[in-house]
Amino acid sequence: MSSSISSNLPNSNKTRTGKAGSLGIMLNHRPTSDIKASGTSKNKGSVSSYKQLRYSRQPSVGRLMPQSSTAKCLKVVVNDSVNIVKSKEHGECHYVGLMTCGNVWTCPICAAKISERRRKELKAAIVQHEAEGRSVLLITFTVSHQREESLQGLLERLSKASIWFYAHRTYKELKKRYMKRGRVRAMEVNHGQANGWHPHMHELWFLDLNLHDYSILKAEIFALWLKACKRFDLGLPSEEYGVDVRGGDKAASYVTKFGDQDEWGLESELSKSHLKKAKNGSRSPFQLIDSYQEGDKQAGALFIEYAQAFKGKRQLTWSRGLKNQFDLEDLTDEEIANKEEDNCELVVRVSKDDWYKVLKDSFTEIDSRLMLLQLAENGGSDAVNRYLFSLKKPDKMIH
Repeated sequence: MSSSISSNLPNSNKTRTGKAGSLGIMLNHRPTSDIKASGTSKNKGSVSSYKQLRYSRQPSVGRLMPQSSTAKCLKVVVNDSVNIVKSKEHGECHYVGLMTCGNVWTCPICAAKISERRRKELKAAIVQHEAEGRSVLLITFTVSHQREESLQGLLERLSKASIWFYAHRTYKELKKRYMKRGRVRAMEVNHGQANGWHPHMHELWFLDLNLHDYSILKAEIFALWLKACKRFDLGLPSEEYGVDVRGGDKAASYVTKFGDQDEWGLESELSKSHLKKAKNGSRSPFQLIDSYQEGDKQAGALFIEYAQAFKGKRQLTWSRGLKNQFDLEDLTDEEIANKEEDNCELVVRVSKDDWYKVLKDSFTEIDSRLMLLQLAENGGSDAVNRYLFSLKKPDKMIH
């Protein structure tokens, strides 16, 4: 199944004399164009619109932040060659031997992989906890905000308010009464033209009781959260929207489409919240990148502000000791980004020289790295070799 690109050049009827020939070769193996916008096409070998979106967004982040690790992610070769391997389970190809940034905030490609791993971790914890007759609740904290407020300043005050909230004796009494075992937190942020940055916190609360009525708990949480917001000069939240409490039985209300996932449960709300599409005129961080691609320079500046504000922060924060209570492997974001599937087979090896030719090929309608993966998935090593041969300089071509 494996093949090296150095072996057996294609015969003369597959050569090209210029870019037009390259397109002809590509069209025989390129992804189908009838991709469903709502998810993954059911045609085998077609590219997910979301995967294509991730590969189109990443170079824009690189142009905005050329010194960042995201600008080099899945471009810089770290081994002797670039290997394209194929998952025996999913049939998708991916790269081995390239540098990955592991930045869940700025890299749309790494974010998808890391967030999916985190989603599975949370799902496993939720299933295990609920199987024992206990409850898992999704608590969302929001604040009022103004357009002129900086994201960094908002995050700092939110952090202080949260620390004060959890140190308060009222919360400690509430925790004891509701038999709260621990929590997992994620931060989500959108930007709206009218009111600026809108950060809000999602938390999963693991309770050692089976709770069905959340109204009293919601009122108690809101009363204390309102005091925390007042104390740290945060915009006062409304009683209707300041705190939201939902249980696993309400997970259906989160059902939507993102990436290759058909359902959006409580675990997705935490692990993939920053990947969602914002609503009501707001834009998520990666939607800001979309606007930047369309010429909106302000959107680019806002994304840089967001990247700086979230630099070094964890995607998920587990309360002390909680994760150890479940059968979960503890990996960093960087370790997840670099982790390879166990059940894969080698399709083809690409030399460093040929890899950098691929990066320079801007004639294709989609990112050349993604196109190469699609060639490997649909046509194997032969399709990849023909494409690589088409990138050779004219004076080295066989006519």
